[in-house]
Amino acid sequence: MSIVEPDDKKREETAQKFDVIEAFSSIDQTSLADFDLAVICTPANTHVNLMQACVSASLPFMVEKPLSVTEDGVSELLSQISATKLVARVGYIRRVADEVQVLRNQILQGKIGDLRLAYLNSSQEFPKYRPDYQSTYYARADMGGGAILDGASHLFDLLIWIVGRPVDVSCMYDRLVLKGTDTEDTCLINIRFENGAMANITINQFQKPNTSRIELIGTDGNLLLEHTRLSFSDSDDPNPVESKDYMEGLNPVEAHQARFTMQANAMLDAVEGKPCHLATLEEANVNLKLALAAKRSWTERKIITLDN
Repeated sequence: MSIVEPDDKKREETAQKFDVIEAFSSIDQTSLADFDLAVICTPANTHVNLMQACVSASLPFMVEKPLSVTEDGVSELLSQISATKLVARVGYIRRVADEVQVLRNQILQGKIGDLRLAYLNSSQEFPKYRPDYQSTYYARADMGGGAILDGASHLFDLLIWIVGRPVDVSCMYDRLVLKGTDTEDTCLINIRFENGAMANITINQFQKPNTSRIELIGTDGNLLLEHTRLSFSDSDDPNPVESKDYMEGLNPVEAHQARFTMQANAMLDAVEGKPCHLATLEEANVNLKLALAAKRSWTERKIITLDN
């Protein structure tokens, strides 16, 4: 493993901590064609240029989310990747979680009938988990920070993976509490999908309780995922018919860290030509269009219809 990191201190610390063969300060110092895989974990405004460098070197890659911060150069890049059949995925980490995969499979198997509605709430005291947020990409909209591109895009990915293609979006957002940023800490988003289903997303990044709640409502029942507990209900009985916590008996921190290994292994599967359920660039591009349209919705005060 080799790394490219322009920050001298970070580069030296990382090289000492891990089994790094070479540490470069610039991608121009490397011969990308000599490698088997690149992982792009940089601010989102640099993604397109770095992905283009990988494409030029025919180097498979996984890029962190979101795909970019604008649509500039994305369509052309995707066309090149499609033409060359280069292996590329986007790091939406929630896809590797057991409970999310079970949730999706149960939806596809018709457990709740026809999926018609989704409510999602992902809110927490963000500074508690990222006390350095004011000095990171999160504080800057031009680098992909904020509740929509950095936070809601995770939920967009799950909805695109489970529900399908979004067609209309409306949104309100603002910076209500967090200081030292030029990005929103709160968003309220409504989405309509190609199949007619609708979704409502709520995010704030200042409340004290850590809330992660995804409720999928179908014609024959509901599936509710609260953090790692998945429950199924098919009546008005307050007790679910089925309920399982996929984190039971595990150390939460260790289990969370293990998901990054699972994601890495999934990416290696893709490089080896095996099935891989990580987000494709095409899905991430739909995600990006949805995020940008959500922002436009509020600035233009109207419902935005996404283009194909």
